[in-house]
Amino acid sequence: MKCLVLHGKNSSPEKIRWLTEPISKFAEVNAPYVEQEVEEIVLRFKDDRYECVAGHSRGGTAALILGSLMKAEYVIAVSSPTDRNMQLEYLSMFEEGTVQSRLYKDLSVLKNLDKTSPINYANQLVNSKVLLIYGEKDEIVPLDHGRKMCDMLKGNSCNFVIIPGMKHSPAGHQIGELSKVIEDFLVLRV
Repeated sequence: MKCLVLHGKNSSPEKIRWLTEPISKFAEVNAPYVEQEVEEIVLRFKDDRYECVAGHSRGGTAALILGSLMKAEYVIAVSSPTDRNMQLEYLSMFEEGTVQSRLYKDLSVLKNLDKTSPINYANQLVNSKVLLIYGEKDEIVPLDHGRKMCDMLKGNSCNFVIIPGMKHSPAGHQIGELSKVIEDFLVLRV
């Protein structure tokens, strides 16, 4: 099995080893450097074939869309916005100078957020096994993104997991728990 794993904004493949390493126990991992916006990431990889697509944050947003277009068997998204209009509204509430306000400025200049919102591709993911992982204390992407996406997928195709105490990215002591969630998801299915 081959798995495309995408990092988030201002990140890199090295910074998401906590995601690539558990997946690599089950799949050949391709974790390229991607600093494009979601629409460009999707265009870059949409004609490739992967049985598994995964990502963190913006990379997870792209992974969910790519998973739907590729008809991937497995899709894993960690701390990923699934409705970018909802994300824009959430980020708009933060004071100038915060990480959230900078992200708001970046997101607010993009056109047609519906096109890059995985929630609008949910009907194409119903035959995929989807794992959505969110941090209980994520200050960037609210848990409602994962809940809303799983509600759209209905049934056993979506697993929604909240990591207690985790923020937008896992702290060192949470990596083991996160790895176990990913490995348990894949071992039951591969």
